[in-house]
Amino acid sequence: MKKVFLFIPIVIAAIIVLLFSSCEKEDVYPVKIICVYSETGIDTGDVVAGATVTIGKENYAPYAQASGVTDKNGIFTHEFPYEALLDVTAEVTVDEGGVVKTYIGATQVKLLPNETVEKMILMIGQ
Repeated sequence: MKKVFLFIPIVIAAIIVLLFSSCEKEDVYPVKIICVYSETGIDTGDVVAGATVTIGKENYAPYAQASGVTDKNGIFTHEFPYEALLDVTAEVTVDEGGVVKTYIGATQVKLLPNETVEKMILMIGQ
């Protein structure tokens, strides 16, 4: 009988722990920025490798900012910890036959939980 009185509280405690423990997966907010060259607002299909991509602004919280360089496929990816609507800018300077030309582009991105949001930036020559 004494064993039953000891066993019941242990079983109840185990059930409470299992009921109230959570194994929720934390949400992530991935974004994929693709930079392509543009002539007069029309996509040329040529990707921009080495473009500097900046997500967020200086006055944004640090977790709502990211920057980096596009890879050889013109892609920059990043994961954010929270949902947000963020400004995105991209810039690259290239030497075209001795003439230095700067290309810039901008957009906004709305981050969604556990879903990679793709945005294409048309890089227009200045």
